[in-house]
Amino acid sequence: MSTDPSSTKSLFLVYAPDYPDPECLSRRLSVRTTHLANAGNLLEQGILKIGGAMITPETYKTDQKKMTGSTLIYSADSLEEVREIVENDVYYKGNVWDKEKLVITPFVSAKPL
Repeated sequence: MSTDPSSTKSLFLVYAPDYPDPECLSRRLSVRTTHLANAGNLLEQGILKIGGAMITPETYKTDQKKMTGSTLIYSADSLEEVREIVENDVYYKGNVWDKEKLVITPFVSAKPL
């Protein structure tokens, strides 16, 4: 939740696994620059609090990390607002994130973000 007591914003966790097909990584990489630029704008606005790629357990200590999805935390007025942001992301529109497995849920942080 927000550290500002007058704020009505809530936190939302997004779990966005990638599609499992072999071509998904190339789709991800083809729009990654745009995705990161848009995420940077959302960070600057305070809407995106943190986000990053999920990677396979066998590659997390290597130089060749295999991305398998994304996890993000947003600050927003509603779940619907976050859903709109997510559905306008190039990873969602470009069939990187698996739309059937995507989860958006309210989130309470143990520490202020």
